[in-house]
Amino acid sequence: MPIGRIMEDFTSEGRNSHFRDDQVVTLAGVIVSYKTKTTRNNSLMAYIGLEDSTGSMELLVFQRVLTECGGYIKTNSPVLVTGRISARDDKAPQLLCDNIRPLNASTGDVLKTPEPEQKKLYLKLAGEHCDELVKIKRVLNMFVGETPVVLYFADTKKRRGTACLLHEALINELKSILGEKNVVIK
Repeated sequence: MPIGRIMEDFTSEGRNSHFRDDQVVTLAGVIVSYKTKTTRNNSLMAYIGLEDSTGSMELLVFQRVLTECGGYIKTNSPVLVTGRISARDDKAPQLLCDNIRPLNASTGDVLKTPEPEQKKLYLKLAGEHCDELVKIKRVLNMFVGETPVVLYFADTKKRRGTACLLHEALINELKSILGEKNVVIK
């Protein structure tokens, strides 16, 4: 569906009957922005700006979809999105995402899952009993994946390993907790 057609339907005076609240639609567009937020129940969600040649729309992406499709959420990435329209009286319609897949901009085909990168994420913490460790574990649990993570504890010089989905939102969250110099990807 063209985004402009959906947006126009909800802003027109007579409200055309093409689209309705909670209707499932599929959109193709380019991610122009995104930001993540921790919800009240300590799960992660994202607000994504999606744009096509007819308009733009905000997407709401919750934990389950972030876990399954978070690797595809990158600025300037062409994607195919399926979800339900959420139309509130006082806000522009949004899309509650159920699925996000990469789209080949030249052919319009959905791309296969990219090959995993052979990188490691290194995190330096003050100690094994520091307050940040609880936050780090919570954030890593939100990004389940196969990229190796090495936690280095400065006080004991011990290392612990785990794995995660390497994603820009994860890196930004880790840097906000530990500081820029304590989060390294190699």
